[in-house]
Amino acid sequence: MGLFENVLVPIDGSKPSLKALNSAIEIGQMSGAEITILHVIPSVEESAKSRVTAFEKQLERQGQDILNDASTIAKKQKVKFKTSLVKDSPGHAIVRLAKKGKFDHIVMSTTGRGSAQDDMLGSVSNYVVHKSEIPVYLIR
Repeated sequence: MGLFENVLVPIDGSKPSLKALNSAIEIGQMSGAEITILHVIPSVEESAKSRVTAFEKQLERQGQDILNDASTIAKKQKVKFKTSLVKDSPGHAIVRLAKKGKFDHIVMSTTGRGSAQDDMLGSVSNYVVHKSEIPVYLIR
């Protein structure tokens, strides 16, 4: 049983998250680990249902595009991978999936699309670091 076997890598399509994906791919190549590329579609409040539905569909398409691009990168690098698209609060979804999916490590960026400053730890990565029961590798 190796140190790395099942690695979760949440991405949002930002440059920092793609850098984390590349780090996870390197880990997968060196260790033979399978990586799961996760994109979380944030939940949307249900006030004006028709507008919300159209917006959610757009977010879903964007999420699938992000995962398709990540899949292309992973295939070229010949690493074992799968993708997952979920709708939830990003931090909660990452921690929950990490536990449920029996992952041994999380590799993620310190900041992403929602971050205001490059030198601050993003709210999602901060949440994951504090709530995760497994090691979290943060990539700058």
